[in-house]
Amino acid sequence: MKSKCLTALIAGTMALGAHAQSSVQLWGRVGGGVEYLGNIKTGANTTGSRFAEGSQWGTSIWGIRGTEDLGAGNKALFSLEGAFSSANGNQGGGKLFQRAAWVALQNNQYGLLRLGQGNFINNYIWRFDPFLLEDYSASTFTNYRNGSKLANGIRYESPSFGGFEFAAQVNLGNSANGFRLGPADTVVQNGLAWGLSAAYVAPTWEVRAIYDQVNNQNGKMDNLFVASEELFVGGKAVFGPATVQAGWSHYSAPNTGPGLSSKANHFWTGLTYDVTPRFHAMGAAYLMKVGSGTWTKDHDGEGTGLMFNLGAMYDLSKSTFLYATVAHVTNSANANFSIRPVAPGYGDPVTGNGVSPAAGHSQTGAFVGVMHNF
Repeated sequence: MKSKCLTALIAGTMALGAHAQSSVQLWGRVGGGVEYLGNIKTGANTTGSRFAEGSQWGTSIWGIRGTEDLGAGNKALFSLEGAFSSANGNQGGGKLFQRAAWVALQNNQYGLLRLGQGNFINNYIWRFDPFLLEDYSASTFTNYRNGSKLANGIRYESPSFGGFEFAAQVNLGNSANGFRLGPADTVVQNGLAWGLSAAYVAPTWEVRAIYDQVNNQNGKMDNLFVASEELFVGGKAVFGPATVQAGWSHYSAPNTGPGLSSKANHFWTGLTYDVTPRFHAMGAAYLMKVGSGTWTKDHDGEGTGLMFNLGAMYDLSKSTFLYATVAHVTNSANANFSIRPVAPGYGDPVTGNGVSPAAGHSQTGAFVGVMHNF
């Protein structure tokens, strides 16, 4: 039934496109690879390692997007974007269009107004990460908190004013019991979220500042990498074949319970270098410092994680590339950060969370694969 509905949706969209849209595009990407992850906690005094097939560089995506020229510098736009696993074909994120389901109006002079499911305002952070907020990246220590996708969104993006641009977004909680309460999203389980972004974008460099808040369904910010406030400052500059990137994020969860960590700072810097027009190399270092507080099964506590990454991409064509990344993380005495993004806390007290090392231990991993865009 789902496949029939999906076929009808695509066919209907294409038919409408033939009559009303200036352009409609069916697009996507499919990736596949193999990952090795070592020193995983499996018991009180045991560890293991694993090989896994998947697309660690980035999830596989399919989407439909379109624009219509309304005249006088005005456009209508839409985007439907879903994620799936190439390893098993499962739908990603628990939704058909988890990544995007929005409609927008754009004016050349006044900017863009977007309504619906899509990237949260902090998704701009990928522009300052050599590893693009994928696995083994600036998202590793934050459980993807710095690249959220949320429902019920209202977003404004300004045009460029001589290089200056700004954006504002609110994702409503849709609750009659309070403006900050949820559930805005039964999958992500957040309440009200909002944020602001300001940047200067030049041809060879960019600086950006972002502030945002994500509340839980109870209208609280009580977990650093789930429901919290975030302040980000980042910059990047291009020097010939080299792009230097750096970022700092501060996280605060003022409603966190007694004895739990309520503040954290995340720093990183890195480089992307075009060795040839087809071969690209990346390197980065990421440092997470979580403030005073106890580790629990679902809260990260006081500790430090330091991760080093090396990666490469080789373009086989304009649509297909090979990728490889290796990473190593070291942890302070109480921390158990993995090189992979994982939910906060240590998980099961005995067996862990199936990904992270034991507290105070290091971890190494690597993946290789291929990505095709269509």
